[in-house]
Amino acid sequence: MSVVLLLALALVAGCGPSTHSASAPSAGSSAGQDDVIPADPSGGAADAQPIDESCPTSNTISFAKTKFLLHAGLAFGAFHRYLYKPYQAGTFKKGADGRIKAFIKGGLAALFIKREVRLASQDVKANPTLCKAIAAPLGKIGDGVQSAFDKLKSGDASGVTSVNSLVSSVEGSSGKDGVAITENDNPDLTSTPN
Repeated sequence: MSVVLLLALALVAGCGPSTHSASAPSAGSSAGQDDVIPADPSGGAADAQPIDESCPTSNTISFAKTKFLLHAGLAFGAFHRYLYKPYQAGTFKKGADGRIKAFIKGGLAALFIKREVRLASQDVKANPTLCKAIAAPLGKIGDGVQSAFDKLKSGDASGVTSVNSLVSSVEGSSGKDGVAITENDNPDLTSTPN
């Protein structure tokens, strides 16, 4: 009986997934040498690099610049109207008039800005000129706006000022490339996503 159990166990163990990719090539044989993936100097696998970071050589979306201008104008206008200007006016400080209303609008604006920046980033990555110039700082705005709002709730305004610096950087870089962003300071925060 124990022999039967041992044979069954050996068969099950032998049928599992293989941990060996192939038998080693014989000495003098070059088969398999080109299949080896060199290690990444940073310690990760060579194929672990993100693919999205490369910029296209030609437009991959029709009217990418126009769409970028629309989404960036909405995002930056909402940021300045609902987060930066109330912060400068002291509306987010404890005891300030309209503080609760400012936080409600600021929270809605943060979500709206994240969505518009995400859409603008997709358009930027579809245009070779814009991609090289502003893809990285635009992505940082999307990542930083919610964090800035959360910090603001605890009284720390450093996130708002850093996002404002990034917005200014993107607007400046975009303008240098002949694509001037016009902020829409009256966005509809309740609009449905595209």
